[in-house]
Amino acid sequence: MEKREIEQNNPQKARDDFPRTKNYPLYFWRVFRKLFVMTFFGIGTLIVVIAVFPIMRLAVRDGKKFRKGGHHFISCVLEFYIHLISWVKICEFKITKEDLRTLRNLKGNVIIANHPSLLDVIYILAFVRDADCIVKASLKKSWVGGVVKALYISNNVDFKIMEDECVAALKAGGNLIIFPEGTRSPPNEMNQFKKGAARIALAASAAVQPIFIGGNRKYGMGKGEPIWKVNPFECYKYEFTVLEKINIEKYLSSGETLAAKHLTEDMRETLERNFNFH
Repeated sequence: MEKREIEQNNPQKARDDFPRTKNYPLYFWRVFRKLFVMTFFGIGTLIVVIAVFPIMRLAVRDGKKFRKGGHHFISCVLEFYIHLISWVKICEFKITKEDLRTLRNLKGNVIIANHPSLLDVIYILAFVRDADCIVKASLKKSWVGGVVKALYISNNVDFKIMEDECVAALKAGGNLIIFPEGTRSPPNEMNQFKKGAARIALAASAAVQPIFIGGNRKYGMGKGEPIWKVNPFECYKYEFTVLEKINIEKYLSSGETLAAKHLTEDMRETLERNFNFH
């Protein structure tokens, strides 16, 4: 596929392509269900932070064991959540048993994916039992700060500090989820890829596992889109495809900058081959 120059996200464009609503009672019912499951997620998070993790912390004193156990627990909770939102017909997802088994058995891999919606990381965390992800440093000062600090990696201003934490997590056998675009994609496009994922994979000598996220248009889940918007005709559909793993041996002979550049290009091309631009 010929490379395509992608413009940066345009929130106005995202708002302009919403289809016209004809059945308003049904539309408002869809909006209500969406807001309900989002509220349910917030309440569930509060219960986990206030009640569950303090008990786990008392039971598991070792920091590494607590981190691994916490990842597994969060994955199981999110697996319940994605089945719940499927049951109430907000979302539906498809992943083959073979692909799910591959994700369940991953160890020490950098997981990359395109990023069309707000729920992408929730699905991947549900599929991968031991996965780290990079979160905003500001979350450490929020009401979920204790959990974030104990379980996940913050995007410190100093990239080297963050990189060292990521490398340590990968070398300990955990996996790391990174969206190379750095933010959610515009509709039917991908942003330019940043080199952070490649730099971390090279520093840790970790294989890269790409996942392509397909399905329909995620109205109200994209960057800059109002949260009360939903698809007026159907639920959100997610289709997950685990692509061929990228081994990094061939990049290691190049200098750090050149290796990161080539690996980033290959990551983008791997995902782009599965992307149907409209």
